[in-house]
Amino acid sequence: MSESAAPFTADQIEAIIEQTYENVGLFVRDTEVAPEHLAKYQPGLIFREKGLTYASYRVGGQAANCRYVIFSNHMYKKEPDLSNYGLCLANKGAVFQVLGRLDRENGAWVILLHLPGDDYWRAFEGFESPVNADMVKSCQDFLQEMTKKPPIPELLNEEWVDTCKYPLGIDDNGEFFPL
Repeated sequence: MSESAAPFTADQIEAIIEQTYENVGLFVRDTEVAPEHLAKYQPGLIFREKGLTYASYRVGGQAANCRYVIFSNHMYKKEPDLSNYGLCLANKGAVFQVLGRLDRENGAWVILLHLPGDDYWRAFEGFESPVNADMVKSCQDFLQEMTKKPPIPELLNEEWVDTCKYPLGIDDNGEFFPL
């Protein structure tokens, strides 16, 4: 929030949080991420992605060392999707909160909640919902099943891999973009 803006009331915070969790879908983005950058995604962290956030609603086996899992109710489905990527986008400047991270033998899962725009994301600063643990657990169970499947062929396409090559929220120096 800007310094001149009044803080949210308890009722406003409750409404913002409730709306954020309502009817979320699951989207994935597989990206090669340096281990030192992966380690920066800690539960509770809130960060901003400067550019558009590309993800897919198509979920198969993991195709890179990091799978970002995004819970969102405001990703935009790109139509037509002639390449069959299951392409979905979050606007430039999207804000995410890390709900959980699971480091695995062949990579990691970074589980994110897509927060509301403007300054409404600030309602989540210091907020921990009991729903988060349930979301992380069900997500991990689902992803464990997906590890038994091959990656989706279209999501191995060079164009898609190039589109998703940058870690979310991190600049070329390994620092998070300013909120």
